[in-house]
Amino acid sequence: MPWKIKCTKCGRESLLMVGYDIRDFKKLYLYCENCKENTFHEILGYVEEVKVE
Repeated sequence: MPWKIKCTKCGRESLLMVGYDIRDFKKLYLYCENCKENTFHEILGYVEEVKVE
């Protein structure tokens, strides 16, 4: 299940691929590739389709 998330420190948006529903979480503490450290991420929502190019 792809979820769109946003780093609260730098604002970078990315996709998080997990196999379960995370909509009940308020924020996730994950590594941000842009910040090069663990930061809080907001969950923006579930992505219905992912286009792979």
